[in-house]
Amino acid sequence: MPKKQPTAAKRARAAARAGAKYTAALREAGGPQLPPHLDLIDADALPEDERMVVDCLRALAAAGEPLTLRVADPDPEVLEARMRAEEKGITPQWHRWASVQAAVDGYVLRETQYGPNRSGYSSRNRGPRVPVPVRAADGTVTVVAMPEWARLHEGRWIWEHTGWPLDSISGQIVDPPQEFSPAPGLRWQVAVWLDLAHEGKVLGEDYVGGTSNWSTVGWCTNRDDAQLIARAFTAHRGNHARADVIEHGTDNGVVSMTTDTYLTTPDAPAHPRPPALGEQRGTLAAGPRPTSPDRSEIPEPGWYQGVKHPPNSSLIVWTGSGWRTLVHTYWQSANIAAVLGIGAGGPYAWAESWGPRHPDRDMHDWIQEGRELTHRFPEPTYPERRELIDAARRAREDALVAALAERGGMTREQAAARIAEGGEKYRQVLDVGQAIISRALHTARRALPEGPERTAIRQALDDLMGRHVLPADAERIAGKQLDSEIESVRSPGTTAWCRRAVSEYVLPAADPAAAGIEGFRRQDTVVS
Repeated sequence: MPKKQPTAAKRARAAARAGAKYTAALREAGGPQLPPHLDLIDADALPEDERMVVDCLRALAAAGEPLTLRVADPDPEVLEARMRAEEKGITPQWHRWASVQAAVDGYVLRETQYGPNRSGYSSRNRGPRVPVPVRAADGTVTVVAMPEWARLHEGRWIWEHTGWPLDSISGQIVDPPQEFSPAPGLRWQVAVWLDLAHEGKVLGEDYVGGTSNWSTVGWCTNRDDAQLIARAFTAHRGNHARADVIEHGTDNGVVSMTTDTYLTTPDAPAHPRPPALGEQRGTLAAGPRPTSPDRSEIPEPGWYQGVKHPPNSSLIVWTGSGWRTLVHTYWQSANIAAVLGIGAGGPYAWAESWGPRHPDRDMHDWIQEGRELTHRFPEPTYPERRELIDAARRAREDALVAALAERGGMTREQAAARIAEGGEKYRQVLDVGQAIISRALHTARRALPEGPERTAIRQALDDLMGRHVLPADAERIAGKQLDSEIESVRSPGTTAWCRRAVSEYVLPAADPAAAGIEGFRRQDTVVS
């Protein structure tokens, strides 16, 4: 008969007699993979009835037998609240909570209407604790003091504060829930376990009512990119206890296989201090920042039909010779860039975040029209931002000069001299002509549903406002726009002046002074 191995508590007491701290020795005896916010149970210090329960659970775990779960009859208030939720179509499984009580062969669960947020944990009142045995690979069993709360996850009860299944003794986080690939080619999913335990303190829910849970960071087109992101999320001690790379099959993810799992090691370094307000975020690499790609170079994938919330934000990285998409995500590009360490010394020196464009969001209209640049990484410095703004202003001015030269049959020098001679009044004429054509495009755009036609008009608007590129039949659509607008709010003379502004913007007059263009008239040029 094999010799009985001493328990972790006995080994810890022996180490304490040798001068070590009991708590540290007990944790070391139980294995380094246990979460730091969980205390370990010293069964010898418990009352006899509680010690018997702990010994029975430890014996079951040592024998490798599963623990029995029994769900008590729910409270009528819980049933009524669930029925009301189901009538409203609200049936999220993660809102099913239970208070757990230990038994000699497992646990008894009593469903409650609310989760651990109501128990009011504090430094002095940490709430009831339940003994949970954890069996290591070498057969050693450690019993931890788990907060009493459990919730239903994908049809399986798990401990809220660790993500361990109640009926398991492995001490490992439950696997991520089944998800489906959102688009062809995006087969590699990166999922991370967000742990709300912070600096050794047990938290039940965060301030918005969330829980420790799996979260999909994004979707990649190849395994190497997904592995790079998963390793980055678990490289430091923090809120991400585990990251999984899941490969979805060509059958749209009905059959999935977890190909890689990454855990945060106990000796992992702590997260670096986030930069304070005004401090540089990220380390700029040597050399100038590469020019952002054109909108045509950052297409949006063709999402599968039925995908309601696609990961339509993307993080693109500079490879040294061009831009490529690293991951499609749910507005987590900044978080991914931070954990990857984009910048000098990181895997990529430069990155950008692109997302869906909602030009009418100020009117609570969330129709998407193409994509737009939302952020640069590392974050530009103030001098760099100033240079970017100045460069954009110079580009618009150069585009205006080039457009007038082309439409008026002039050289660029003649067009620049014409703008300088006309001054602010001539610029106002050009701005009004451009604005009226822009209004006509806006009217046509808003009359269309979301789709490629509306996006095409949006891109024509961008070309008009940014590069002074005229749409087809610009003068005709501008005239139609002026005809449709109400004359009661604008005099006929003003309308006629607007038509002259459109004509000058579309086809500059050969002799602006003879045509009576503002800025070239006698009263505009004579100084009193």
